This record gives sequence, structure tokens and C-alpha cells, in this order.
Amino acid sequence: MNKKEVFKLAKGFRGRAKNCIRIARERVEKALQYSYRDRRNKKRDMRSLWIERINAGTRVNYGNFMHGLLKENIQLNRKVLSELSMHEPYSFKALVDVSRTAFPGNRPVPPTPKKQGLSILV
Repeated sequence: MNKKEVFKLAKGFRGRAKNCIRIARERVEKALQYSYRDRRNKKRDMRSLWIERINAGTRVNYGNFMHGLLKENIQLNRKVLSELSMHEPYSFKALVDVSRTAFPGNRPVPPTPKKQGLSILV
């Protein structure tokens, strides 16, 4: 990369990393490595976020919910399912009910009891 391209990519860096060519070149190379890596990590993070949102809205086991949808041949990806769980709760509840009837292992998860404060008798 020539000097002009390096400084263009180093725009916004702090200190000598933006105006000293040797340091700027090192920082730009490292920044490009980070951006390459994080484009893949972003996909991983978004998928786990979608799964968390679906799991929060189902009230049944996530794996059983997805298995029930598979048995009913409902082909919605995790992104769409998470959007439904957030913005269309009644439609999502209908999907949960369909999944529950398709797979008999889908039973509602009982709510966890709240822990009471310990009282010490003296």
C-alpha cells in the first residue's frame, strides 16, 4: 500500500498512528486484521442473540421448540423467529403452540420460584 492509501485508512486514529507512516502502516494492518476477524464474529454473535430471544419467548425448551417446527415443516430462520418473538408475540405464541402439538416432548417450563431471604433466628 502506498503512503496515501495508508493515511486514508488511518484517518481517525490517535497520536502518531495517524500521521507517522511507519506507525500508521502497522496500525492499519492490525485494524484490517481486526475487521476481517470481526466480520465473522458478528455473524456468530447475532445468531446467539437470536437464539436467546427465541428461547426467552417460547417458555419451552429451545431445542424441542425448533424440533417441533422442523416436524411441522415450518421453515423460518432464527432471525425471523426472533423478530416475531419481539414484535408479534401473538403470532409467535401460535408458532409455539404448533410446535408443542407436533412434538410431545414440548412441555412448558415451570417458572423458577423466587428465592426468599434467609431469616436467622437467634
